[in-house]
Amino acid sequence: MKGFEKITRKPWLLYAIMFILLLAIGMFIRWRDPRGVPWPDNLLLSVVGAVLLTAGFAVGDRYRRKNQKHREEVMKQLKDKE
Repeated sequence: MKGFEKITRKPWLLYAIMFILLLAIGMFIRWRDPRGVPWPDNLLLSVVGAVLLTAGFAVGDRYRRKNQKHREEVMKQLKDKE
């Protein structure tokens, strides 16, 4: 798990990996579409979708990290009082 710990310490790396993964999934799904969407439209829709989902993931991750830091501070203060 050391590789995952290195990634979680660098949020930008986690977001880049998420973007690439979402882009690949979006491209694959649109590529397999039987209607035959033109290539530029396929690329544009995949990039926009990946950017939006990555932005949502980044906002949620930042919020989670902030709450985790605050929770650790509260637990430390509670232990100090005991």
